[in-house]
Amino acid sequence: MKKLIRNILSGLAAMIVLIMIFNLSACSKESHAETKSLYAQGLEVVKLMSEMAQTEEYAGIYTGISEIRTVIQNIGSGDFSSPKAVYAISIADDDLAAMAELGNLDNASEELKNYIMQRTFPVLITQINAMSGTTNLAVSSVCSVGKTFVNENATENVIYLYVYENAVPVAVIFTVGENHAVSASGMFIMYDGFTCGSADEIKSSFRYITVDVSEVLPEK
Repeated sequence: MKKLIRNILSGLAAMIVLIMIFNLSACSKESHAETKSLYAQGLEVVKLMSEMAQTEEYAGIYTGISEIRTVIQNIGSGDFSSPKAVYAISIADDDLAAMAELGNLDNASEELKNYIMQRTFPVLITQINAMSGTTNLAVSSVCSVGKTFVNENATENVIYLYVYENAVPVAVIFTVGENHAVSASGMFIMYDGFTCGSADEIKSSFRYITVDVSEVLPEK
């Protein structure tokens, strides 16, 4: 499991760099506009992800493996128009530090430790998808979406889980950086064993770490 986490971290690092580069200008523009909530930003991520899954040509650009393309098409047949429920998932710093094995980095600076924790946070969802097999893990990677924006109200990292009646759940991971910059990364939840009918069910689905889960009410 530790080796898997390290491999996943390397891939996520490259993806985060690309997200920051391509969205830097958008981040500047949005700072002058009305601030959208994390709830609304997450819905925009889900919308783009569903369009990816529904567009057959998109899957063809990234993979020629028919099995992966079939899974993506099945996801695209779901109804992502309105979530049945949305949950906020957070992790205590001590628990995240233990997951990142910061105890083995006694001589590391606080800056490096914080950087490692920022990279570790998104791995929680990737770990869950890894339990569903390599094909589903590949699908979650192909259909992942990232964006960067400014939100002065965002103070801590959090995962928003969008649950649907007739579609797979979607996790949008929000990580907060300097100057209120927020990086959002959306991933489909591919593991069938991940139950999300209630806050308690979601807590039990995270087997290796304690999480805090609360429902986010729809915006009016």
